[in-house]
Amino acid sequence: MRKLLMLCIVLVLTACTSAEREMDIIQQIERDLEKIVTSSDVSKLSSNPNDYIKTHKKEFSNIVGQKQITLKHFLNKFAKSNGDGLEEYIMASACSEILGEKNPVNEWSTEKEWYEQYIEATK
Repeated sequence: MRKLLMLCIVLVLTACTSAEREMDIIQQIERDLEKIVTSSDVSKLSSNPNDYIKTHKKEFSNIVGQKQITLKHFLNKFAKSNGDGLEEYIMASACSEILGEKNPVNEWSTEKEWYEQYIEATK
């Protein structure tokens, strides 16, 4: 009985640690996304979203590198968002890169278009 109790305690602590770690990763994803979106270096020269990504390769790689956590987080944000701007475009680009060959959306020009096609294809 004592071993079972100890095992339960360890499992609960591990679950809390895992949830805390995921929250820390999401916060870092948001910081990286914010840095890309608010880049004054790019905004003075270009309005092309891909220029923001190119200028902040490290931050974009960090976001994409978190794979499933990023994908889940961004899909949740898309579901709640009515926005159709730079942040959403960066999010759609990251999701497309994470999905790679498994991306069901072949062509898109706006982030809403990407998200709507993704949702339709994954029903």
